[in-house]
Amino acid sequence: MAKTQIGIFVNKKKDKDLIITKRVIEFIKKYGMDPLFADIGSSTSEMPMSYADTYVMEHSDYVVSLGGDGTFLNTARAIYDYDIPVLGINLGTVGFLAEVEINEIEKAIERLSKGSFELKNRMVLSAAVERNKEIVFESIALNDVAVSRVGLSRIIRLRVSVDGQYIDSFPGDGVIVSTPTGSTAYTLSAGGPIVQPDMRLMITTPICPHILYSRSFITSPDRELNLSVSDDYPDSATMTMDGQEGFNIIAGDRITIKQADKDIRFISISDINFYDVLRAKIRTRSED
Repeated sequence: MAKTQIGIFVNKKKDKDLIITKRVIEFIKKYGMDPLFADIGSSTSEMPMSYADTYVMEHSDYVVSLGGDGTFLNTARAIYDYDIPVLGINLGTVGFLAEVEINEIEKAIERLSKGSFELKNRMVLSAAVERNKEIVFESIALNDVAVSRVGLSRIIRLRVSVDGQYIDSFPGDGVIVSTPTGSTAYTLSAGGPIVQPDMRLMITTPICPHILYSRSFITSPDRELNLSVSDDYPDSATMTMDGQEGFNIIAGDRITIKQADKDIRFISISDINFYDVLRAKIRTRSED
C-alpha cells in the first residue's frame, strides 16, 4: 500500500535555518508518511531531496504550509487547481488561517496520519477584468479582492452593481470584496463585519469612503458583483487578489466578481471554535 504523501511549502523568512521544517519532516516520517519538500534551494543530508512545486502539487495527498497567513494564502492559491487539502502551521504572529502552533506540530501530524481531522470547505472568489469586450485578467481569491487607488493619485469613484442592478458609486480609496474567510483580514481593518468563515456570502466594504452614509453590504454567493472605475478618473487603479497578485485597472474596465466554481479545503486539527480563536487572535494583534 502506497504511503500518504505530504507536500511541504515553507516560507524561509519565517524559518531561516529550516529548524521547524526539519521537525515537521521528522514527524511525517515518524508517523509513516512520505514528505515531499517543495523546492526552496539546495537540499542537505538532513533534508530530503527537494522537488519542483508542480511535482509536489501533482503527487501530494495533503499539503502543509509553514509560515504566516500570507504563506498559507500563497500555498492555497497555488494548489487550488489540484484540489488538495491544506494544513497551516503558524510561524508568524497572528494566524487566522494557519491554525497549528509550533508546540502542536507533532500532535497535528499524528492526527493527519490517522485521518483524525476535519475538512472544512472555504468559499473562493473568482475575478475577471473585461477591457474593450475582451477578458484581460482572471484569477481567484480566498480572502478578498481589493480595487484601490494607486500611489499619490486622487480618490477614485467606483460604480458597483449586483447582477446588473446599480447599487451605488463609492468615492474614496477603493472597495474590498471579501469572503467570510477574509472577514478577519483587510475588510476588518476597513470597518467590515466579522462573519463565520463557513458561511457563503460576499462582503463589499468601501475603503475610506468620502461620503457620510457608506457601509458594508452583503450579497448571496449566487449573485455577480460588477465594479467599474468612473470614466472621469484619469489615473490607473489596481486590483489585488489576497494581497498576492495585482493587475492595473483603467477607466472603462469592467470587473466581475463572483463565487468560484470550487472551494479550498482546509485541514482542521483544532477543537477550538471560531469565536475562541477570534478573541485570542485579536487580543494578540492589539498587544503587538
